[in-house]
Amino acid sequence: MNLTALLNFYPLEALGSFWSDFMSTSSGSDTLFRLYGFPVLHSASPPFHNLIFDLQGQGRHYSTFSTSKIIPDMLKELHSDVFGGCSVTMPIKGAIIPYLDDIEPESKATGAVNTIVKVPAQPESGGIKLIGTNTDILGVKNALLRSLRLQHSGENISSQDRYPPGAGSAVVYGGGATSRSAIYALSSMGLHPIYVVNRDADEVKQVQNIFPELVSRGSLIHLRTPQEVEEHVVQSNPILMVVGAIPAVKPVTMEERMVYTVASHIFNMPYDPPSSYNPSGVTGLLPLPSKRLFLEMAYKPRITPMLKVAAAHGWEPIEGIEAMIEQGYAQQRMWAAGNASATIGSDPSILGTFIERMARDLVLSMEDVIVKEVEVDLAAEMQAAPLVETPSPTFRILPTRK
Repeated sequence: MNLTALLNFYPLEALGSFWSDFMSTSSGSDTLFRLYGFPVLHSASPPFHNLIFDLQGQGRHYSTFSTSKIIPDMLKELHSDVFGGCSVTMPIKGAIIPYLDDIEPESKATGAVNTIVKVPAQPESGGIKLIGTNTDILGVKNALLRSLRLQHSGENISSQDRYPPGAGSAVVYGGGATSRSAIYALSSMGLHPIYVVNRDADEVKQVQNIFPELVSRGSLIHLRTPQEVEEHVVQSNPILMVVGAIPAVKPVTMEERMVYTVASHIFNMPYDPPSSYNPSGVTGLLPLPSKRLFLEMAYKPRITPMLKVAAAHGWEPIEGIEAMIEQGYAQQRMWAAGNASATIGSDPSILGTFIERMARDLVLSMEDVIVKEVEVDLAAEMQAAPLVETPSPTFRILPTRK
């Protein structure tokens, strides 16, 4: 039963707390899950996560906490017995890192944490650790893999599969935090090189500084003009995937218009996947897309100008909301398993097909969240909380819950 059928069978008034609790406060006895950042009241995360929690029936609740800094009240929640896990958004994705026990490789590579997971510590300590990770990477990767699976429905495509050397390359439009997540995701799929289309050379340099290993082997190349596309791309591995990570606004300056010119040039490049790509049937290899994939990370509006350009040139368009859904799945899987690894975050068996389908239907059916009140930054008049240098049982390591 999809969401529409559910709501037709059970009117909203009859669903009671099942529906109204999506955006309401916790009962007080629930395990607490949060979205920390500012602003956050516009987020679709509370209805998404609370639907999953309600379907699981485990007494968990997800709500927002508006803060632009790491403040003491936030830390008290993170280290309380009722805390179950959280999402972290701007402007504190980087600021939260020193307050955690450890971070996963995805956060180390991108310098950002958007998810905190309570993970059991060593058995002898009898406690837990707060581990940070970046599920935005899995949002990108798993949205691309989902589209690839739809193209190759008869194949068993694993999240661990990769492209072999020389199979294909990728492009990222942009240079901010989302671009870094996209670069990490595409590299983890075996795509090489990765081209970065950006009008700002300094911004690209900052991205390259984060990925020195990719730069050292010539796998992170800045493209600014159609001429550079011809110089670097035509004789290289075919472009299989593109991720757009720029705002969906009309380009105004000449430099901004050039990004769209370069994008159109890339979208217009011919593509003819070989029929004998993997004749020996080697396992663990990703299949070539029958239509090249374009993932647009911007999702307001849902259909962006860049998405239209890609589709018009024969690319498979993937809306940004798909990446948002996939990173939400990854968070839920990690919280449920008490494990922040990317492998756990990509395992659909943890939540199950029904719950994931219901959550997807909810998000796809939602309109933008209308904020009907002035959002107050709880950290507006406060200093950031001090760091604790040495872990202590009362602050860094909590006893296990009974």
